Amino acid sequence: MTRTSILAEKARTAAAALVLMTGVAQQMSAQETVVMTGTVSNAVTGRPVANATVRVVAGRRFTVTGGDGSYRLVVDTGQSEVRVTAVGFAPASQMVSLVPGASAVTAFALQPSAVPLEEVVTVGTRALERTVTGSPVPVDVISSQLLENTGLTETWQQLQRVVPSLNVPHIPLGDNHMRPVTLRGLAPHHVLVLVNGKRLHPASVLLAGPSVPATALTDLNAIPSGAIDRIEVLRDGASAQYGSDAIGGVVNVVLKSGERHDLQTSIGGVHSSEGGRDFGDGGLFEASTTLGLASANGGHLTLTGEMRGRSGTNRAYPDRRPQYFASDPRNDEAARVSSYLGDGTVHALSFFLTAAAPVTRSIEAYAFGGAANRHSVSPDAFFRRPNDVRTIRAIYPDGFLPRIGSQISDVSLVGGMRGTLRDWRWDLSSGWGGNGVAYHVHNSNNVSLGAASPTEFYSGRIAVQQWTSNADVTRDLNIGSFAVGVAGGAELRVETYQIRAGDADSWRDGGVRILDGPQAGQNPQVGAQGMLGYRPTDEVSARRSSSALYLEAEGRPIQRLLLQAAARAEHYSDFGSTSDGKVAARVQLLPGLALRGSISTGFRAPALTQEYFSSTRTVLQTVNGVTTVLTVRTFPVNTPEAQLMGATPLRPETSVNRSAGIVLHVPRLPEITADLYRITIDDRISLLGAIMDTSIIRLFEENGMRGILGGNYFTNSMDTRTQGVDLVASHALLLNRSHVLRMLGGYNHTRSIVTRVLPLSPQLARFRSQLITRSGQGIIEDGQPRETISLTLNYGAGPLGINLHNQRSGPTAQRDQNLPEADQTLGPKWITDVRISYQLRPRVEVAVSAANLFDVYPDEWRDFKDGLKATGVSMMGIFRYPGALSPFGMNGRTLYFRLAYH
Repeated sequence: MTRTSILAEKARTAAAALVLMTGVAQQMSAQETVVMTGTVSNAVTGRPVANATVRVVAGRRFTVTGGDGSYRLVVDTGQSEVRVTAVGFAPASQMVSLVPGASAVTAFALQPSAVPLEEVVTVGTRALERTVTGSPVPVDVISSQLLENTGLTETWQQLQRVVPSLNVPHIPLGDNHMRPVTLRGLAPHHVLVLVNGKRLHPASVLLAGPSVPATALTDLNAIPSGAIDRIEVLRDGASAQYGSDAIGGVVNVVLKSGERHDLQTSIGGVHSSEGGRDFGDGGLFEASTTLGLASANGGHLTLTGEMRGRSGTNRAYPDRRPQYFASDPRNDEAARVSSYLGDGTVHALSFFLTAAAPVTRSIEAYAFGGAANRHSVSPDAFFRRPNDVRTIRAIYPDGFLPRIGSQISDVSLVGGMRGTLRDWRWDLSSGWGGNGVAYHVHNSNNVSLGAASPTEFYSGRIAVQQWTSNADVTRDLNIGSFAVGVAGGAELRVETYQIRAGDADSWRDGGVRILDGPQAGQNPQVGAQGMLGYRPTDEVSARRSSSALYLEAEGRPIQRLLLQAAARAEHYSDFGSTSDGKVAARVQLLPGLALRGSISTGFRAPALTQEYFSSTRTVLQTVNGVTTVLTVRTFPVNTPEAQLMGATPLRPETSVNRSAGIVLHVPRLPEITADLYRITIDDRISLLGAIMDTSIIRLFEENGMRGILGGNYFTNSMDTRTQGVDLVASHALLLNRSHVLRMLGGYNHTRSIVTRVLPLSPQLARFRSQLITRSGQGIIEDGQPRETISLTLNYGAGPLGINLHNQRSGPTAQRDQNLPEADQTLGPKWITDVRISYQLRPRVEVAVSAANLFDVYPDEWRDFKDGLKATGVSMMGIFRYPGALSPFGMNGRTLYFRLAYH
């Protein structure tokens, strides 16, 4: 039986046990419930209030009002306090007394209020609830309404607009697959992503570009934006609470639940002018629906489905290089745009659900999860000209542009039970998730197969799976007059990683020499152009497990002082044990003025994608007129080849995170938070530059490994220090009793530097300048925006809403390998977005929006102006913009129209 089948069998057993426990516990339940219905309205205008939360204060049950302000809530018999909250209104509460068999109708009228809600957060603490300003560490709570107000449609775009310390780099080729999220200038694998407080599985790919080093990541695009109720961003190290990857912070996605009826659709496209050219590409269509059902006993099932399609954008310039062999008259024809620089085509379908059902009065069963499938095509490999030795002219007489296609599948499911027992709150859960990518290359050829070469290739598949089980308990204790909340738990996690080979034609040497042209008869480059397929020698099937124990305490020794402490010990099957701790405090100096700070240690386990990634490419080497076909490989660190080059087992990255901040929260004045941070990371993992040298060839040959020209591997290579400041200010004004003006400002300044480069193995010490490169260090130090300013104005006047957002990010830079004067720097730019919405009917809203309203483009490559004389990255004037280095891309203005029903 395979490991996958074993995991599947265990998952089925766990699910059966959960069903059995639920059935038994239901027979034990004797608590009676009553259905309470009613409406929530604006006390001034009388209009219904949609998306208001109606909650039983002493319990977990809640619901959300529909577009007509109506709600339906299951409440236990007896006396209960019901509380209603909504953005833009003061909260309201009522005590209700319910008897068995009776029904209750309760209406709430909310007074408009400019004071922002004190959002309750769940990330960063295991206490029952805590507000944003009451937290000892910085937390952003972004509601679905705030995300929608950006006017953008994808979650990563929305987050980038509202959290100044968060960036979403553009990765060439992989951009249409997944978008990595970074916090405070660190790498994407330094951000832990949770869904409803549970760890989300990682993505299977490794991405690299001028903004981030070769990195693992988590795929946020697998979660449909219509399924999100809010997102909590913890901007502080949290490894002692949540384990690996939380060095830079935590992003917790809270899903919609309860009774809902939502339907929204958006269409849009790029309408831009650049360089005397007009563009109308990048067409977008998105539609999603959320249906939430509630039962009489308080259970609920919420389903969200989303369909999304996006066409490509291309900002490449005509290719003025000679296309054909010398003296061919076709070289005199007008230059044409044959290359590609921009976004690819994506078609996606995703589905998510959340469910909960009471088992007894004190026990609830719950589940959430989803599935996503995305097909994307990225045609931004280099164009192969007709005179190129990589072109089979019998197939492509005018050259060809390979298109790399990916089929991404993502599945996750979490199930569990939670409840109370003798003042202890407990939560038992188990979740499984998997992510896989199958690669295809279209419109390509394998020159070594001659005129019989196929033009379509299957290049292989990579996949990861993660199974995580948790047992958590929390309780509020009184130690004398000292109230303290304690929490503890255990976690067991199993991870797997696979690489599967592609079709033989995608990588093999067919033995055919170059058919024609000046180099006819010579050995060709082998494999599919655009993306070489994974070979059988690259295949991997890896597995590891980890277990953890953690403890957390939070309390107030005096009313003005909040203390928090956490500790976690973890053991991994591949590298051993680690332990981390955290202490945080918040002290109320004066009414409305508080200081907060924390210090913590953290770690990041090497990703399986870094430990076991393997790939092979072919290089032709000519010596004394004799051409030899050799391979260059990226070796898994545990292979004999890597160890022969001096590789040692990967160690976890370790960190120390320090922060200190101030909170100003005075009624009728702006709410301001400012936080300084300093993050030191030791033993950062990176991919070394590839070494191709005759001494390496001899080293392999002397050890019986022939045909290898060289290669590289992941290793613990350097220590870094990141420091900066986050500033967030918000204020709201109530105008004419019902019109509200909200203002939100944010500022982030961050700087990362390499403080130490770790020694290389004796075999590679003389290649230090090739392995630890100037450009590689520049990715860490200059790839992320040094500074981000974000300013938002939101005005609501009855059915009309206007949102104006301005953001300035930069600078970023790409270093030359050798010459500082050849570095490319992109200066910061102001980007303006605007959204105008109107409530046509109580349940229907329309909105129009413009992203990058003033059609701003990044600075161009410094050698673009040289045209055919350019010797750098502009490829002789074909590529004008470094879109992968720009925080806002290079598409220009995008317009959207949105229709929503709630």
